[in-house]
Amino acid sequence: MTWHRFRFVGLGAVLLLAACSGAKGNGGAEPQSAKDANAKAQPVRQSPPAPTEAKDMSLPQVHVAELSNGLQVNTIVADQLPVVYATLVVRSGAESDPGKLPGLSGLVAQMLKEGTTKRSGAKVAEEIEFLGADLWASSDEENTYIGVRALTEQFDRVMGILAEVAGTPAFSAAELAKLKRRELDRLALSEREPSYIARRTFYRQLYGKHPYGTVDTNPLAVKRVRRQDLARWHREHFVGKNAFLVLAGDVDPDQVAEAAQRTLGSWKAGKRAVPTYAEPPRPTDRHILVVDRPGSVQSVIYLGNLAIARANREWIPLVVANQVLGGSAASRLFMDLREKRSLTYGAYSAISGRVEIGPFVAYASVRTEVTNEALGAFFEHLERIHQEPAEPEELVNAKRYLSDSFPLKVDTPGKLSELVVELRTFGLPDDYWDGYRRSIRKTSASEAQFVARNYIRPKDSLVVIVGQAADFAQSLQQYGPVTVVSPDGELKAKFEDKRPKAGSSGARRGPIQ
Repeated sequence: MTWHRFRFVGLGAVLLLAACSGAKGNGGAEPQSAKDANAKAQPVRQSPPAPTEAKDMSLPQVHVAELSNGLQVNTIVADQLPVVYATLVVRSGAESDPGKLPGLSGLVAQMLKEGTTKRSGAKVAEEIEFLGADLWASSDEENTYIGVRALTEQFDRVMGILAEVAGTPAFSAAELAKLKRRELDRLALSEREPSYIARRTFYRQLYGKHPYGTVDTNPLAVKRVRRQDLARWHREHFVGKNAFLVLAGDVDPDQVAEAAQRTLGSWKAGKRAVPTYAEPPRPTDRHILVVDRPGSVQSVIYLGNLAIARANREWIPLVVANQVLGGSAASRLFMDLREKRSLTYGAYSAISGRVEIGPFVAYASVRTEVTNEALGAFFEHLERIHQEPAEPEELVNAKRYLSDSFPLKVDTPGKLSELVVELRTFGLPDDYWDGYRRSIRKTSASEAQFVARNYIRPKDSLVVIVGQAADFAQSLQQYGPVTVVSPDGELKAKFEDKRPKAGSSGARRGPIQ
């Protein structure tokens, strides 16, 4: 065995020496004729074709029916695959939580999967798994959602499970006790996360007593909530006129309506829940709030202002303007703060859709020592989006990104159903998505700049920074008055506004203790 291996290696060495000898004999140069042949064999490199204009997309028809109790049923036929997605939407979310029990709707949503009056949560999960289906429940500011995904052949059975979970939850005291322990643990961990603290503080200050100002529950509310509170909220809001159903997949609209009537038609009709909104604050000047976390090596920055309702006709031009500013890794904020200045791993901005007025927010996490520079960079770009229209190339790229990524939102029945949920939540017309890409392409640089001036307002923005205040808080006076608080909200210091005043070359100095 050893000899054969040696003989193989030796033969390879001989061949290698012969090859080297041949190369040395002609100086290692390839014959001219061979060069010419290789040159002719190489294909000519061509540039890729320019992208064509994006085509409008017509979504499948939404078949609408109404049950005897007022619950609306929306069906989209998408029969490419034998699957069906069903989402039951209750038009009440965090905005409907009682003042003393923030997060109640979220607790209700989590408890829906923990058992019904007929069977335990484990039994429900077992049947869902047996059917090869998925079941989920969640909530946000506007709605509470219960959804299923299954093969079409299992449609009737999963509709029965969906109706059972949504309509007859047990709200078991034992399961509630487990949930409360999990929630208290989650909140304790969240309190250690600077991003969580920044987001919570930002929305609380931005919206004041408006329901959108509460982004989560709190330990006191979790400890206080009782089974009766969950049952009462469920009884008031899970009614026919306050809910709608969206189905998408390989289904027949008439059969869907019949199944919905059979499983959900027994709900009480009730009435549409209309929450009462407190008027949010309307600041006329900029303010900077620093949440002090001694020992932090990073600062989390949130800044923004109240902007626009989702149904506003200027929503799409504003989304285009935001895409230029900070909507992706190719936008101004990211390319400057990360790629050029190396201040952060990522800087972005966003417009959030709400039934009532939604926020514009820009955000990043930066090293503590560059907090001042990073905030200045944010304001440079917020001012720039006011002062000059987008460059032709960046406007084209922004619109192409928004338009060309839209097909990814309609490539499955589940995503189609999400678009219908958005239509119904925000009161948009049924043909809204058909003209969505066209509206993006029609947005001009001047129109994007106009809406940016109206809805992105750096001069009266709120700034929240979570970090080690001693390292940067006082230096932020150049951008406006600064208030420093503890994570619990206790006032620690105030610093006056040092921005130059109109008609004055001086500035006020010194902290207010």
